[in-house]
This record gives sequence, structure tokens and C-alpha cells, in this order.
Amino acid sequence: MRIFLAVLAAMTLLVAMLILSNRSLQHDLDKSRQQRDALSTQLHQREQLIILLNQQMRQREQAELSLRKNLSAAQQVMQAREQQRLRSLYENSQTRQWADNGLPADISRLHQRPAFSSASDYLRWLSGSEFLPDTGQSSRH
Repeated sequence: MRIFLAVLAAMTLLVAMLILSNRSLQHDLDKSRQQRDALSTQLHQREQLIILLNQQMRQREQAELSLRKNLSAAQQVMQAREQQRLRSLYENSQTRQWADNGLPADISRLHQRPAFSSASDYLRWLSGSEFLPDTGQSSRH
């Protein structure tokens, strides 16, 4: 009888240990499932992002191709206009003489100004420039 009670106690202890071990394993299994689901969700989101980025890349490539075509067309138009300008310049001797003459000194000075690194430099340059002479006539506005 003692042996029977000892075996029964040992089996009860073993069953208790198995139940605790089963609960621990069940908890680990649930935790692993949660991690798997989280990783699956992240993977799905990344796949969606990759699809979106691929679409944007194709759109940019198409836009770049369109811009290149527009640039090529603009260059062709510019070349045609330049050729037309040169033809018209050399067809008429008066136009050629006019184009070969430089601008008067006063007008070419209007195109000269120093390089500015900031807005304050530009304002200093403006305030230091010479004012137009007073004509003595009042404005009629």
C-alpha cells in the first residue's frame, strides 16, 4: 500500500509537472503565433510599399521620358529659330551691320552689376547707386 501511495504521489507530481509544462508551452506557442502574425502584417505592409514604390518609379520614368522628348523638341525648335535668325541676318546687309555694332556705352552699363551674395548686399548696392537727375518737370499723374 505504501508503494501504491508513493507511486500515486509520484504520478500526481508528474501530472502536475506536465500540466505546468503544457501551460508554459501553450504560452510560448501563443506568443510565437502573435509574433508570426505581427511579422506577417509587416511583410504585407512592405510588399504594399514595394508595389507603391515600383508604380512611382514607373511614373517617374514615364515623366522623364516625356521631359526628354519635350527637351529634344524644344532644342529642335531652338535650332530652327537660330538658323532662321542667321539666315535673315545675312540676307540683309543693313541688319547685319546693325547686329555687328555694339551697344552704346550708357546702355551696356545698364547690364552691369556686381554679384550679390545676399539681399542686404543688393540693398546696399541700390542705396549707393546714383539717382537720376531731376528734370525740373513735375509729374502729371
